[in-house]
Amino acid sequence: MVAEMDIVSEMRKSLNSAPRMVNHVKRLAEGHCLLGIIMLFFAATADYLSSRNNTIRLSGLEECCSFYFLLTGIIGLAGCTTSRRGLVAAFLLMCLHSIFIFVPGIIISSSFDIHFYQHECWGECDWHLLNIPNSSRCQILCGEGLSVNQKSQMTRLGTDMRVDAVMISLAILELLFSVLTVCVTARLMILSDSRLRDKVRSEMQPLNEVDREKMDESR
Repeated sequence: MVAEMDIVSEMRKSLNSAPRMVNHVKRLAEGHCLLGIIMLFFAATADYLSSRNNTIRLSGLEECCSFYFLLTGIIGLAGCTTSRRGLVAAFLLMCLHSIFIFVPGIIISSSFDIHFYQHECWGECDWHLLNIPNSSRCQILCGEGLSVNQKSQMTRLGTDMRVDAVMISLAILELLFSVLTVCVTARLMILSDSRLRDKVRSEMQPLNEVDREKMDESR
């Protein structure tokens, strides 16, 4: 039990052995938190404008992604503050999720919103998500050639492109933050691992010599 506690304390000391790099990781985590809060605000604004103008968009998707960015930053701050390697590793993993899943999700959904809004697209379906018949259809019509009667039977697609353009810009910034965080955090963990191994080797070497002397005396 004591040995395990010593190992844990040494692991925390190994993280604190590079204070400058830990400080960089902490600043990046703060950036993730700030971006997450800003993106949550703009995502909620986009949903509000969509409901006010009676348009259809993927409501809730961008809020979930933005909250994940905020949570990523909180985990990173907790890892840097407590010097827990598990939290730092979770911070690294969550940044990888942001790079490959959540940032592309925001960019794709916002790009569709901009495309539909720019081209004045309208859509309709003759089924509901809770009750999909065997023979059903959906159609999307774009352009200025739609009659007033067609528009009255359909729903406008997309949202104000200015809000979506801001979301795409922030998502790209989050992508850059995540890539930089992965590089810095991975380097920090590798450096702390090497210093921890050197520490263990330096402490184990005298013990081995003592054991040899005892074995010689017993003989």
